[in-house]
Amino acid sequence: MAGVPALARYTSPRSFSLNLTNPHRLLRIGAAMVSGGSLALVAPPANLWWLHWVSWVPLLWALYPGTVGQNVRLGYFAGWFGMCSIFFWVIETVLRFSSLNFPMSVFILGIFGLAFGLYYAVTWGTAMWFRQHFGWKWVLLTPAMHVAMENLSPALFPYYEGVTQYRIPALIQLASVTGSMGLTFLLFWCNCTVAEGIFRRMEGRQQPLRLYGAVVAAVIGVVAFGTWRHGAVEADLRTSRIIQAGIIQQNTTMEQRRLEDVWQELESWVSRTRSIVDQSPDLVVWPEGSMHLTPTSERRFRKLGGHSPKSYLEALTREGDFHLLVGGGTVERGRNTDGSRWRTAYNSAYSVTRDGRVDKRYDKMVPLPFGEYIPLSETFPWLRDLVKGPGDFRKGKTPTVFDAIDRDGRPYTYSAPICYEGILSGAMKPLANVDLLVNITNDAWFGDTASPHQHAMLTAGQAVQWGRPLLRSAYTGISWVVEPHGDILYETSPFTEAAFVAPIRLASINTVYRRGGWLFPYVCSVIALAAVLIGRRARTGSNGTEE
Repeated sequence: MAGVPALARYTSPRSFSLNLTNPHRLLRIGAAMVSGGSLALVAPPANLWWLHWVSWVPLLWALYPGTVGQNVRLGYFAGWFGMCSIFFWVIETVLRFSSLNFPMSVFILGIFGLAFGLYYAVTWGTAMWFRQHFGWKWVLLTPAMHVAMENLSPALFPYYEGVTQYRIPALIQLASVTGSMGLTFLLFWCNCTVAEGIFRRMEGRQQPLRLYGAVVAAVIGVVAFGTWRHGAVEADLRTSRIIQAGIIQQNTTMEQRRLEDVWQELESWVSRTRSIVDQSPDLVVWPEGSMHLTPTSERRFRKLGGHSPKSYLEALTREGDFHLLVGGGTVERGRNTDGSRWRTAYNSAYSVTRDGRVDKRYDKMVPLPFGEYIPLSETFPWLRDLVKGPGDFRKGKTPTVFDAIDRDGRPYTYSAPICYEGILSGAMKPLANVDLLVNITNDAWFGDTASPHQHAMLTAGQAVQWGRPLLRSAYTGISWVVEPHGDILYETSPFTEAAFVAPIRLASINTVYRRGGWLFPYVCSVIALAAVLIGRRARTGSNGTEE
């Protein structure tokens, strides 16, 4: 009965609307909450990654077979609830970052959920519409639509769903081809196929065995490829050269840090660095915001034993024979031609060479909105009085590559994406043509919440995508090393003391993603847009036809 609209045999949008009375409406709202809330379960620290393969099925059941308007509303609600669940830590962050009280912080989380849950309204609002117009092909069109939404949505705090598989080596290798959004597509494809089976059962129709077989074959293919690639990369890593990296983090809350002066702060990093010098590090990393004295300053201070910050750091690396990367701020001042003063601040990273020379500086190119600057504050200065706490940092312009040598005199290069630059593929692209990625961050602002775990998770995919080892150095954790095939080494826990030297295998692995696989979400965007345009022009087709 391929020519008979299958959905009409079960129910109609009109009867669906009439049936949305208690308890049916409550069941559908509950299903939306289950699916949306599961976003917090499939991500760390819960890490129920396997749940993600079916986590959207309850919502899809609730969407069947509603009108576009009904499903947009229900999908939006699921997205809003999901954003509020996974980003619940925003409340604590707002309290630390700003002068807003708890009720206002909850309100900010609600507004955040409304903004970033919107693209779920598009994904799920079109799902049943795709099924009506394209039949079984909706199980591929809906994943394409969501990949498009992930790619096009503003990246304030991006949440790429495919990265939740980051601890499964055989799966995360797909990121080397399509980026993590390829895994997003696969997850949604599986959810939609399971839902199609449920719809067929509700309609009294034969199960879509071919659709089941296609998605199972795709998963098996991804696992087979991932297993092969992991082994191939591991073979390369076994023969690669090794540098020794000093990983240091503190157990210092932001409240404690604010009570320290710049001298206590500097000494805390210096003392920990000196404790690992006997382990012969090639590179020691101090994370984002670790130093509030300008490393290039030549002003001498009694508290530095007559040294300037510049000569103090140079003496430290020269005596210890290591390279040093320092996360700190930069403030430039001057006068305009009319005599008025100007001040420009950057979130920066400085390198100090092992022969005792403050070398290059990198200024963060993607400052964090509401953390490092207030959007539109230059146009509306009163915003700075309303939201106190965020800085006023400007964008850097140059993707700096730092040069270093190991103890055998062999050169290598590294870059230093700062904070959430390390989770943005667009920001990483100009910084990825190096031997080592060093992501420095200060997650103490988020407290002992899920945020440090989620922030770290999103960096793992970058190492696989770009085929480079990634050292993550966080002020209070999580710090770790991610190898080019996604293996996570030397992982620390949040808010624990750590000072040790870890070997890092330097290997530059060429990836499909680097050579053009980053276009995958744009291809999905074109497919989704084309489907919408074709569906709008065509008369209502046979929905749910046999594959």
